[in-house]
Amino acid sequence: MIIGYNFFGFEEGSVFDTPICTEMLDEFTLNEGTYDEVYVDLDTRIPNTTDKPLMWNIQTVLDAKFTGDLDAGSLGADGFKVTHIQLYRSVYGSDKWDLIAQFEYDKEYNVYDYVDRYVQNGATYKYAIVPVANEVLGEMLTSEKVDVHYEGIFLTDRKENRRLEYDIDLGDINYNTSSSVNAPLNGQYPIVVFGNTNYRTGTLATLPLSQSTIKMAGAGIDKLQEQVNRNKWIDFINNRKAKVLRMDSGVLMLVITEKPRIAHKDNESLRDLANISFDYSEIGDLNFNMMVNNDLVAEAQLGKFTFSDDGSVITG
Repeated sequence: MIIGYNFFGFEEGSVFDTPICTEMLDEFTLNEGTYDEVYVDLDTRIPNTTDKPLMWNIQTVLDAKFTGDLDAGSLGADGFKVTHIQLYRSVYGSDKWDLIAQFEYDKEYNVYDYVDRYVQNGATYKYAIVPVANEVLGEMLTSEKVDVHYEGIFLTDRKENRRLEYDIDLGDINYNTSSSVNAPLNGQYPIVVFGNTNYRTGTLATLPLSQSTIKMAGAGIDKLQEQVNRNKWIDFINNRKAKVLRMDSGVLMLVITEKPRIAHKDNESLRDLANISFDYSEIGDLNFNMMVNNDLVAEAQLGKFTFSDDGSVITG
């Protein structure tokens, strides 16, 4: 979207292209006034006041702030061509923003759908997107606050999000530190030196059930599907990839899983069911660099849509 210029080099006129369905509107003219901002939105419920908008909304047509560049859209990078989009997250009430994802900008799409699975239950976050033109960062566009609520225990990586549902055993959580004890020849007591190691390990167990057995509602067990489902769990635990362990108690941990074990039920009628237990070890802080290094950053799902004249979404 361009304010004060058009694609043919004329000094007057305004040419813009938005996801809003405005077939009969391709030029915006201002006369006889002094303006510091022009805002046009498809939403007719916005109060008719002189208050400036706080952010670019999904039904906004343009928001021109006359900053001397050629940009009046929702993404700006000081006149440079946008190449990437960065996604940031902040705990609500904090001024600290953490980078959680980055993906290439494709001008053929106007919707980027990203699911943030690595969140703490009970937390409240704010999100922000920042356009990137090579190494130049554009203006940050922030969201409203987002409350996080979920129940259960999850193991998540870039491709899978598995929930531990039945017969869950949390086991013990060990806090591991390193130390060295030295006994001096001329002293009564030893000298203890501690290292910087400080990480958690533990064991988890669950009873995974196939969807076909669940649908039987206790009337039977699909023994073949139970075996298939257990094999998928074993492959997931043994894939040698980092995962995020999330619990509704607030635990959020970057871990590696190993040593899966299968224990079949003792009851003869339930012998086709088996618990799976495995060990996990914390391997670092859950930050963007660790997520990139461990292949945990998912891609955004791209989409394209516009609006009808009454504001309804038209997907494409």
